[in-house]
Amino acid sequence: MGLAQRLPALPDDFRIVEGERGVMACLEAQLESLLASGFSPDGRHRAGGASELEDAIESGREPLGRLDVGGVPYLARRFSHGGLARVLTGRRFSDPSRPFDELLLSEALRGAGVPTPRVLAARAVPVFPSGFELTLVTERIGGTLDLGHLLGAVRRGERTQGDLRRALDSAGALVKLVHDAGCMHADLQPANILLHEGCWGEAWILDLDRSRTAGPGGLTEAARVRNLARLWRHVARREREYGPVVGARGATRFLRAYGVKSADLRRWLSGVEEGAREGGLLHGVGWWLERTFGRSVDARAAGGGS
Repeated sequence: MGLAQRLPALPDDFRIVEGERGVMACLEAQLESLLASGFSPDGRHRAGGASELEDAIESGREPLGRLDVGGVPYLARRFSHGGLARVLTGRRFSDPSRPFDELLLSEALRGAGVPTPRVLAARAVPVFPSGFELTLVTERIGGTLDLGHLLGAVRRGERTQGDLRRALDSAGALVKLVHDAGCMHADLQPANILLHEGCWGEAWILDLDRSRTAGPGGLTEAARVRNLARLWRHVARREREYGPVVGARGATRFLRAYGVKSADLRRWLSGVEEGAREGGLLHGVGWWLERTFGRSVDARAAGGGS
């Protein structure tokens, strides 16, 4: 079975394009502009950091690529493992469908009214000796800051507590939309909540890789609490390492914005904190591996220059 035949069925406005080795899906209306930008089905990020793409200002687990498609800026994210998997397999993946699955989920969430950057293209390219290099191209939303960077800025005194309160209101409302749409976000953390810088009144959810939907009706309360515990685990670790910013008061504000009633706040907060502690050891090992084996220091978190 060819690579293109292994991919999921895509929306009608996307087109599959096969190269000599790789395959990509792209919004058909933007295909010619995307190819003209230098992004092709067989393109590769090359060894030593050289790439078909220039580095963007934004960064995730590694720098994002910057594309100009018909005069419009886009971001290209190369999929990268975390923790032990990154040590063992680098940037190779056994499943070529992951960026295409993320494309489908992104389209579904956008259709349900969840703000998330639109996907322009997804790509899988075979690599030697086995596996695939995976890339996703999404729209770039200017004038934004992710919640992780904002927390670090508040910690350093570069942003105010008022900024943080408004951001927590927007973040809580956004995550509720994600959960109401039935989506269990696989990597719910501050870095994947994007906010409109300055007013903080708009928010977008990022990085839907490996996320899944539970069907109509939204997530159960237990599933919501588990996913929120994942988010709080990231926040609490940075609070311990770099100093408190959010605290119980901020967590309560987030839950109010999420829609938790006053009578239920104590129960929800207790469940989220307990869930964060239960998964803390395993995630702590993953964080240590990432730091030890080359992941850069998280500039979002620190209160100083470390």
